[in-house]
Amino acid sequence: MHVGVFTPLLSQLSLSAVLDKLKTIGIDTVELGTGNYPGDAHCKLSMLEDSSALAEFQKILADHGATVSALSCHGNALHSDQARAKRDREVSRKTSLLAEKLGIPAVV
Repeated sequence: MHVGVFTPLLSQLSLSAVLDKLKTIGIDTVELGTGNYPGDAHCKLSMLEDSSALAEFQKILADHGATVSALSCHGNALHSDQARAKRDREVSRKTSLLAEKLGIPAVV
C-alpha cells in the first residue's frame, strides 16, 4: 500500500521542499495540482512545451525517490461563465496530455 499526499496543501513550499518534508514521515507518493482549483504550485502545464523544465521536474522526483499517483485539475467545465468553463476545460485537456507524457496513471 502507498500513502500519498495532495501537495496543494503545501503550496507555499517548493516541490523539492515538499518531498523532503514528506520523506521524513515515510511518504514518497504525491498527487500534484496542475491548475484550476488545486493550483499549479508544484506541476506547471508549461512543461508540455518546455523540455528542460520537464527534465528538471523528473529529476527532482527521481532524486527524492518519489512517485506521482495522479495529476489533479478539478475545475468546472460547465461553469455559467463561458470563459471560465473554456479555461477549465483547457487545463483538463493539457493535464491529460502531461499525464500521458509523464506516464502518470490518473487525472482527477
